[in-house]
Amino acid sequence: MKSKHLLVDILFIANCNNAIDKYYFTFNICLHIIPLYCVTVIIQVTNGAGVRPISRTVIPKGAVIAINDMLENCAGLQPGQEVLILAEIEDIYGKDWSVDETAISWIQQAVQMKGGRASILWIDEPPVPHTWRFPPVVKAAMRGCDILINHSANLVTEEMVEFRAFADEQKVKMIRNFASTAPLLCSYWAQTPYELVSEIRYQASAMITPDSPFTLTDENGTHLEGTVINPNRREGVPGAPYMTRRDEVSYYFPWPEWLHTQVHIINTSGLFIFDRMLSWWSRYIGISPYFDDPVKLIIENNRITGIEGKKEAAALKKFLGEMSGRVGDGVWDFSAFHFGVHPQATVAPHQCPNTLQRRTIEHCHSSNLHAHIGAPPPTREYPYWMHITGDIRQPTLKIGNTFMHISGHLTALDSPAVKEVAEKYPGRPGLGPMPVCF
Repeated sequence: MKSKHLLVDILFIANCNNAIDKYYFTFNICLHIIPLYCVTVIIQVTNGAGVRPISRTVIPKGAVIAINDMLENCAGLQPGQEVLILAEIEDIYGKDWSVDETAISWIQQAVQMKGGRASILWIDEPPVPHTWRFPPVVKAAMRGCDILINHSANLVTEEMVEFRAFADEQKVKMIRNFASTAPLLCSYWAQTPYELVSEIRYQASAMITPDSPFTLTDENGTHLEGTVINPNRREGVPGAPYMTRRDEVSYYFPWPEWLHTQVHIINTSGLFIFDRMLSWWSRYIGISPYFDDPVKLIIENNRITGIEGKKEAAALKKFLGEMSGRVGDGVWDFSAFHFGVHPQATVAPHQCPNTLQRRTIEHCHSSNLHAHIGAPPPTREYPYWMHITGDIRQPTLKIGNTFMHISGHLTALDSPAVKEVAEKYPGRPGLGPMPVCF
């Protein structure tokens, strides 16, 4: 057996108890090269006063802020509550979403430190198109919990009607944690106060006047005109009245906060031109959520009468035609839009290498407005909601005499009520720009 010894000096920074301690350590690394090309690395850390172990369970300050915010301000965790942490095998095993054990472990520790009883359930439920399943083991576990923290990209309340109905029936508070990896929990997006983004959502809703004309334009050629109406509740389709907070109407709480409630429209005609979509359905259409070429929808009285573009347009048109055989003519409707409300919903590729997941995060940015393409209600034969979106990034939206967006800027960010909440969190990411990581 051959041995090689390396001596390396490094600067180790440990962030514990909100204090920064700096230690110069000497790493004595002994690499034992053994048969079959297996390599064992033995690391001993010293600082002149004996060995100081490095714990992999130390949670970085940013993640502590984010997780506490989720548990206290979103989940409303109380001592003694049963918390089910649901996680799906991550994308390194061929899945569509990143979930790592470190993030799940951090959340479990935080729940326990706050007096909750945390249980973890890992599932491996490969999605089968058009026959997606609500696993019985998850259903059974939900019967015994007060709070569900969901990290599955496939088991979601939008598309999965049975899942949403069961959570409501059981009165289980369901937190969908989009920040499902350690790097995402440390991001500015996750550290932005939940209370602040929730207030942005509410104040944006307060600006909507039903039965008012609207115009929607953007720099890529979108131009729509129509009338905004009160939301129409349809069986199996998520939605809520304007000017409501989530805890008033639902057991579903996305974290970080995600979208404004749907804005329903009638008498709408014009052009809607988009170059990206939400990634849940792009997988099944067979295209990237980021397009090489934009897609143009021709809208006449709330109906899609034309789809123009290149490969993405052809794939979308083909898919909608196929879906019409499952859910009917409603796939050609164009009757609602809504928008993101999070001013920091941007993460770098190194923080989130997964393209599908990064597009989902960007989808909730306050500059991102999306329209529903079709979105017919589910049926007994097809118990899923077709939730295909077209997204634009620089909208100018005017409802009545009020500008909701101006060239991508959500004007609710300027609300005095929003600024008042932001002032409660000095030092946290909020309304102003944060350093760009890419």
